[in-house]
Amino acid sequence: MDDLLYSRFLDKFGSKPEYFVTSSGRFEVIGNHTDHNGGLCVAASCDLAISGYLSKNKDDQVELLSEGYEDISFKLDDLSLKKAEVGTSKGLVKGVAIYLKKHGYQIGGFSLVSKSTVFKGAGVSSSAAFESLIGEIFNALYNDSKIDPLTLAKAGQYSENYYFDKKSGLLDQCAVCFGNISYMDFSSKDEIKVKTIDFPFDDMSFVIVNSGGSHADLSDLYSSIPMDMKNVAKKLGKQTLSEVSFDDVYMIKDQLSELEFSRAKHFFSENIRVKALVDALKNKNKEAFLSAIKESFISSRDNLKNMMVEDHYEGSPLEACDLAYKFLGNKGAAKINGGGFAGSIIVCLPKSESESFKQFMAKKYGENNVASVNINPYPPQVKKL
Repeated sequence: MDDLLYSRFLDKFGSKPEYFVTSSGRFEVIGNHTDHNGGLCVAASCDLAISGYLSKNKDDQVELLSEGYEDISFKLDDLSLKKAEVGTSKGLVKGVAIYLKKHGYQIGGFSLVSKSTVFKGAGVSSSAAFESLIGEIFNALYNDSKIDPLTLAKAGQYSENYYFDKKSGLLDQCAVCFGNISYMDFSSKDEIKVKTIDFPFDDMSFVIVNSGGSHADLSDLYSSIPMDMKNVAKKLGKQTLSEVSFDDVYMIKDQLSELEFSRAKHFFSENIRVKALVDALKNKNKEAFLSAIKESFISSRDNLKNMMVEDHYEGSPLEACDLAYKFLGNKGAAKINGGGFAGSIIVCLPKSESESFKQFMAKKYGENNVASVNINPYPPQVKKL
């Protein structure tokens, strides 16, 4: 519990909050840019989180105060998309609300004071953590907690796609809404499959390094990846790469740009690595687990080409990974975390090396941008006080 946050709620609303709420960020274990083309991926909910105090109100008013963001205040009787609200927290709240309402669920007013330890715009998915928090608030306060995690994830994705104008896949929201480590199969839009997995390596830990840049203003670069992949599928008469094979793609190589071909190559090889990593978790094979992550890093660097903005190596995720491997050698693995081009990397390494590694990376990026993360087993929660 947070006494300062609790006091802020009292000062703002003049009454005690009824609930404590929390929603985690996520990190991508493997499966970089596969979800939007019907691929496979593994991601984990983590203990970098949004937390706060909440009360239900009866006048359909949303009142939201979040540290570091503009205050939000509006009535739920107007959920229309307004140009000035695109890309804002208010837009995200409205997007989640309209999705749930259109799908037959109840929405209603609430008052919330929150803060976040999730790196903003750095690939830890602060937006998915926020969307999922709002969805769970509507779920707990107005739907008797009967909305399933996949529906909440889809509400968040819808909001991000249409009210935030970021054409993300569903990986981020699923990772947050299901908790723990999630193995996701997006090959069927009608039946997205999500299975949670335990992490078996007690002697290993995860560290997130924020390279200092934000991908919040790089939507065009980010969106170019699913566009290139889908363009390849379109030339084969399909919508996504999951509907074709790499042999099919190779047969039309001369019709593709070099980048389209290399990104398609990444998609198919990454799916193979995802399966290898899941098997490694099930069989408690640490060497195979780390190998899959290392190979994913190489493919993101060489095929997907999303580890830096062109001619901007300094402060890029690629530079951060290169520094990480300089420290790690063969003792761990590092890869891009999230959409790429800027933002964070995720590193898996022995617990015994964790503090030394964080000090090493902090010399470059600062202590505030290097954080140990633990796997959070829980989905977003609204707890009665």
